[in-house]
Amino acid sequence: MSFYQQIAPYYHHIFKINVNQIDFIKSKIPDFDSHIIDVGCGIGTLSFELNPYYKNVLGIDMDTEMIQAALSKTKNNSNAIEFQQISMLELNTLHDKNSVDGIICFGNTLVHLNSLDDVAYFLRQAKAVLKVNGKLLMQIVNYDKVLSKNIKQLPLIENEDIIFERHYCYRKLENKIDFNTRLTVKSTEDIIENSIELLPLLKEELRGLLQKAGFNFCNYYGNFNQEAYTMDSPALIVEAW
Repeated sequence: MSFYQQIAPYYHHIFKINVNQIDFIKSKIPDFDSHIIDVGCGIGTLSFELNPYYKNVLGIDMDTEMIQAALSKTKNNSNAIEFQQISMLELNTLHDKNSVDGIICFGNTLVHLNSLDDVAYFLRQAKAVLKVNGKLLMQIVNYDKVLSKNIKQLPLIENEDIIFERHYCYRKLENKIDFNTRLTVKSTEDIIENSIELLPLLKEELRGLLQKAGFNFCNYYGNFNQEAYTMDSPALIVEAW
């Protein structure tokens, strides 16, 4: 059983909705008639929150268990929300060119890609399917800060249901991070451990790739309150068009 299959029942306890995310998206894509793609949607938490504000929302994710969990919740929701199990590198199979108003890629999804070439390929596909004034909104951990300060642990996530521990181990020669996690389910005392390889994508690397993909305008923020990005920001949030 994969890690995501194991944590799917607890996913909503680990990653709760951030109201600032919703406000950020609405401020950047204000038109109700917009068609939105939520890349790396997981169990659909963000997609469902966006559904009342947009004409159509499509959530995509590679993991079968996550998509099944999202689909199970669509029965009592509008037909304007859909979910598909598909790679983020296959956006061009979903829509015609210049047909999408907004692409959302939050939750550190982008750095699950294997290489800068894969990131570049995703960005080119995103540019192709977006309308002329369509927006690409992305959020990743601030890896400039992680690498420069040799950060080895992210803040603990704990609530009445779970404890989620997150540790980083940077392999400089391969330029990869081992993301080691430990999830404790309080009600059962079950422990689920896992390790996933991440690509520590830096701001200037991403800026260059966005430019090459044809995104001529970009804003960079350090959080969803739209404060300016700095080396000490917890996140790197991008608005590109």
